[in-house]
Amino acid sequence: MTKWPFLLWRFAIVCLLVSLPMTAAKAEVAGSAKNFSSRSCTLAGHAAERPEEILKLRPAFDCSADKLTKNTDMLWLIADIGDLQNGMVEPVLRFRAARQGAVLLHSVYPDGSTQTKRYDQADMTSRWRSPYAIALPLISRDGQFPQTVLIGAANPWDPSNWNDIELIEAKADVAMHEQSQLIGVLVAGLLFAPLLLDFMFFALIRQRFIFYHSLMTVAIMVNHICWSGLIFDLFPSATLVDRSWVAFIALAVLAFGGCMLVRSLCDPDKLGKWGAFSLKFMAWTTLTTTTLVMVFAEQLSLTGSLIFHAVYGSMAVIALGNLLRCAIKGDRMAMLQLLGLSGAAFIAICRVIRAMGWIGDLPIFDFGFYIAILAEALATSIVVGYRAMQMRREHQQALLVKRGLEEIAYTDELTGIPNRRAFQATFFEFFESKEKRDQVCAIAIIDIDNFKKVNDQYGHAAGDIVLMQVAAIIKSQCRQGDYFARFGGEEFVLLLSSGTREDIARSAQRFVESCAAYDFKCSEHDIGQVTISIGLNFLNNYAEADLETNFRLADKALYKAKKSGRNQVNFALPYNPEFAAA
Repeated sequence: MTKWPFLLWRFAIVCLLVSLPMTAAKAEVAGSAKNFSSRSCTLAGHAAERPEEILKLRPAFDCSADKLTKNTDMLWLIADIGDLQNGMVEPVLRFRAARQGAVLLHSVYPDGSTQTKRYDQADMTSRWRSPYAIALPLISRDGQFPQTVLIGAANPWDPSNWNDIELIEAKADVAMHEQSQLIGVLVAGLLFAPLLLDFMFFALIRQRFIFYHSLMTVAIMVNHICWSGLIFDLFPSATLVDRSWVAFIALAVLAFGGCMLVRSLCDPDKLGKWGAFSLKFMAWTTLTTTTLVMVFAEQLSLTGSLIFHAVYGSMAVIALGNLLRCAIKGDRMAMLQLLGLSGAAFIAICRVIRAMGWIGDLPIFDFGFYIAILAEALATSIVVGYRAMQMRREHQQALLVKRGLEEIAYTDELTGIPNRRAFQATFFEFFESKEKRDQVCAIAIIDIDNFKKVNDQYGHAAGDIVLMQVAAIIKSQCRQGDYFARFGGEEFVLLLSSGTREDIARSAQRFVESCAAYDFKCSEHDIGQVTISIGLNFLNNYAEADLETNFRLADKALYKAKKSGRNQVNFALPYNPEFAAA
């Protein structure tokens, strides 16, 4: 955790570098921009009326603080702007992009003449200004700029967007547009880094939370491309309605992924059943509501915008509330997520509150969105990466524990060689290899002769030492490819597959001779000679690889070896090995 402050400083530096050009562009615009919205008044309806007739209704225009809270198929805005244009060379009317129909611009000049210009979707698309606006030129006549401007917006989905209209110089407008697009490309490029990290983490551990963050990153990139206007450069045939659809659906996917990411990364015990349910409910609610609102956007003027902002505001509150609650309970992942999401959540909530008309308009709500989203994507990528590596470590530790348990479960505690369970598993795995199927192989059952006498005469501790020493002798004589295990009590079992039948028979005889030649001792007693007997059964081919049958045949051969005087090898089938003839 000591690296986190350093990483946060790096995020701050990146965000600062991103924000500097944007701040410079905004400063240039601020020096030449003049507020249009503060002196405008609105009128709802009258879609069929001509602009000249609307001007006669000016006493009916609403100039109150709630002037933009209109549920209407036509929104008219009027303002006297003669003095605003003083000192301007080429003024441009710049307003925040919104989903609406055609925009009508009616200009009234000081000499009483008028001019009307209608801008359809294609016109407004061509006059798009990054990162969020449309700029319409104020046409002069005989060297005079309009004294009064009347704007008509058909089917405004979110009238609150018309609260941000500026009169600025065309050069400043273009400068801001160009710099914003450069920043837009930079941000879109930087967002590829979290996406590549997600691919890397998903290759390490296939977990849902990585998928949700990938979904969020892609949605952020798509929404950013739409919000910055890069969509029109990438897809020249795209319209403002296309942009609106893609941007809002991307935002819905972002909200969905964010809720599900919080749900996946938080500690289930600290999150609780209701916390998990609320996040899943809001994830699907935002996705469904956004889709329905966009489908019926033309019929939901103002209402659709209010529903949209209410749902997203609730989603942000629930997501942050659950994170805060889990963080207070000590959930480290919740703390890290809260840190990553805090900036973007703050901007998002402020934008919702602004849309509701509860607070004024500030440039940081729009320009801060760049920085907040980039910081969120990078910070949350670190959170996801931290959790991915944490889970990978947990998985590796679990594997080590599993291997340790398997080793315990498949190892004889006394002699340290494989046990009966291990031998049974190995026997069946042995014949899965075609190479092994073609080899000569045999099962040998080894039993210590008169082992009960050793226990009775010297004690069970001495008997354990004899078992360990016999196991060590036979293991040292085994060749590569042989598999040796303790089957239980004083009985051992061997799977031999090295060489010909004669080679296997010699190996078995060597085990007998090595044990007979060994002087067995323990700390208190000189035990002397201990012999073994072996029952050996050859497998003619892999089709006969049945453990129970072969073990029974080898056991019968062992019984014969015992009956024939012990300290010898006996074969399950008639066999005359070379060493016997010799």
